[in-house]
Amino acid sequence: MGLLVCLLWLVASVAIADRSPRPWVQGTAAVLAGIAGTTLPDLDLVLPLDHRSGLTHSLLPVALACLATRWRPVAAGLAIGIGLHLAADSFPNAMRGYATVKLPVAGSIGATASYAWLGVQAVVASGAGAVLLAASLPPRIAMATAAVLAMVGIAYLFATDGGWGALAIYAAFGWLAVRRRAGGRPGPPV
Repeated sequence: MGLLVCLLWLVASVAIADRSPRPWVQGTAAVLAGIAGTTLPDLDLVLPLDHRSGLTHSLLPVALACLATRWRPVAAGLAIGIGLHLAADSFPNAMRGYATVKLPVAGSIGATASYAWLGVQAVVASGAGAVLLAASLPPRIAMATAAVLAMVGIAYLFATDGGWGALAIYAAFGWLAVRRRAGGRPGPPV
């Protein structure tokens, strides 16, 4: 998806979130923001920043979206989309040069620190998105929105470089969460 299209998805999500407080409208805004978030970190390609800038490949865009409380569903979707992007970026062909994270003025932080930066940011973004989604929408709408965002995530990770490794990790965590939840319930009498 091109960066212009990404920005259009993001503008649409904000416009929809501002339009109506209805939960299903807010859920739709979250999904549109999630779609935008899968490409938003690469905005550094058109800004005067190095690729994989620490400014765009971080939670900074989510923090900015959280400044307006009415945009919390937008921030939730954005966090999930950015988390997906950063998770895929954690699996480059080689972590050197173009693939490493760069900080303004300081430059590249190196391969090991880049893996850590991207991995931690991906986990925190995904978790923050889930928490924001649960906090900003009624449970049924939040679950439906999460299901749609999961489908968006699967489609994105299938199609993007590095996505297969990230998809395997998301699947493993999902399986562990389901197993843990199932383990906490009493079973049928024997």
